[in-house]
Amino acid sequence: MSRKTWRWIAVTIFIASVLMAFRLIGPAVPDEIRMLTGPEGTTFFEDGLRYKEILGRHGVAVDLVSTSGSIENLKAVVGAEDPTAALVWGIPDSEGQGKETPEGVESLGAMYLQPVWIFTPKGDDIERLKDLAGLKILTGEKGSDSRLLAYFILQEEGIGDEVTFAQDQSMSPSELHQAVQNDQATAIIAVGEPDSPLIDSLLRSPQLQVMSVRRAEAFAIQFAGLQEVHFPEGGHNLAANIPDHDLRLLAARAQLIVSDPYPPPLADLLLQAASKIHGGATPFSARGEFLDPETAPFELSRAAENFFTNGPPKLQRYLPFRLATWINRFLTAALALGSVAVTLFKIIPALISLPFKRNLRRGYGELQTIERAAAAGTDKKTLLAELAEVDQTTANIKVPMRKLEVQWLELRQYLHDMRDRLQ
Repeated sequence: MSRKTWRWIAVTIFIASVLMAFRLIGPAVPDEIRMLTGPEGTTFFEDGLRYKEILGRHGVAVDLVSTSGSIENLKAVVGAEDPTAALVWGIPDSEGQGKETPEGVESLGAMYLQPVWIFTPKGDDIERLKDLAGLKILTGEKGSDSRLLAYFILQEEGIGDEVTFAQDQSMSPSELHQAVQNDQATAIIAVGEPDSPLIDSLLRSPQLQVMSVRRAEAFAIQFAGLQEVHFPEGGHNLAANIPDHDLRLLAARAQLIVSDPYPPPLADLLLQAASKIHGGATPFSARGEFLDPETAPFELSRAAENFFTNGPPKLQRYLPFRLATWINRFLTAALALGSVAVTLFKIIPALISLPFKRNLRRGYGELQTIERAAAAGTDKKTLLAELAEVDQTTANIKVPMRKLEVQWLELRQYLHDMRDRLQ
């Protein structure tokens, strides 16, 4: 086969590889994702607004869905058909028991800690969790994260069946204060940052005090979704000395989960946004402590593992998100197809030369037979006649590539040498 023919074969394979690369790239990264948060005004909802703003800069719209909390979020992600993300606590089920990662869900890592606050009226002799037995407690609405965490903590303390939740709907800070003043409840259990409107209002209330959880460390040892944190005296307000004593609190570890499968470029973008939102210092974690792949209660996605190992995609540092994503996906597909093309360039010549080499071996075999017959004393006239037949057969062998011509000439030379010896 001529060099020109091989050039055309190479060009054809290259064009086919490029077309196949485009084919393997598949559909473009979606322009929109769903993100499940929590009730409006909660930490999850406020975080969702920040994700929406950051992803919007990169051309990805975020459809924020307000939910009752982690339980609803987890169920929705499990059954999601479109790319869906959600923030959940590390205790996902209605009984407050952590489970293995359900099918259809992957984690992008632990994002931050949110403390659980237990407020009681000042002057009441309530110092331990067990002292809440028999009391009415105000917390979030049924199905909310604060209700979930409150139920879990009290259940593990052994008094879950001895307390009454006083309401089944969310209440504003003023409504919570009024309920305590009217003796509609004795304690309030809430979740959030100390600077959030709800917690700030409760911390500043002259009628309420915060209870330390004495066995917070024991809870953290037993349950991966919880962690003991400390809040110092005056940590919220130095001048007013709020709180008026050091606190030991339980904090729930929030994680960002996504539906499986989830486009890896969007997972990278979410993690980059999460680094900006949750990577700074808080009253309960040092700068850089979160994002944390090690303490995420659910199994980490491959995209997250790659992000925490290698960092964000390098192209995104210099190019717009969609252009960088397209180039990266194209290069990945082209590299895979390039490997296939290289393999084909090795296999095709071998396949083309197969008949030639088979005829070559047959010719050498026939010459060896004649050589042995000559050594055994067979009539030379007979041998020359047989050699003439081999000469005619091998002369008609087609040489498919120029680099094989040497092997064919060597066979012909061996045949001519044998004829000279016989004659």
